[in-house]
Amino acid sequence: MPPIKTFEDMLKHVLACFKRGAGEGKPLHQSCLKITFIIVGALKKSYLKEAAADYLQRIKRCIPVESIVVKENSPGGKSVAAHAARVIPSLKKEAQDIRGRCKHGDFKVALSDAGVMLDTKGFSKFIEDFITGRRAGKERLCFIVGGAYGLDKGIIAEADMTLSLSRMTLPHEMAFVVLLEQVYRALTIIKREPYSH
Repeated sequence: MPPIKTFEDMLKHVLACFKRGAGEGKPLHQSCLKITFIIVGALKKSYLKEAAADYLQRIKRCIPVESIVVKENSPGGKSVAAHAARVIPSLKKEAQDIRGRCKHGDFKVALSDAGVMLDTKGFSKFIEDFITGRRAGKERLCFIVGGAYGLDKGIIAEADMTLSLSRMTLPHEMAFVVLLEQVYRALTIIKREPYSH
């Protein structure tokens, strides 16, 4: 791939990546980004399943994408105290499964209510930096969405970045759909499509 020196070079590279990615399932050039979503627990509500499937399909038309579900471990327990005592071990088990799905060379973004908040343009620029190779050495952009009890502290500490979608509490299934929509919106901004206005 020729070096990217100007905005025009970057735009040509991005558009070439998108064109190759949209054509009959052909993979993007090796220098282009793959986005992976790791979510704890399968979506249960049908309307959220439909929305997630729709946005994953839209993203796939732009760039290679995969969604990985790891098993959610219910803390259980008959009393509030017993339930609370089992939350941390459950999160640690989920963390082991998440680590098993991450790869060397991933840029890991863990969703956390204490994470960095970006506006849509800032988030778009963040993704664009990966597509254009400005974050060299990273093969996948990996978003990690916890279950009903969030993520283990170890996963948050190991992440390259923590991201907050809102200071308000969102159900984890809805947070996943919001994240998918924002990734798609960011890609349309990069492609200069009229979706985001």
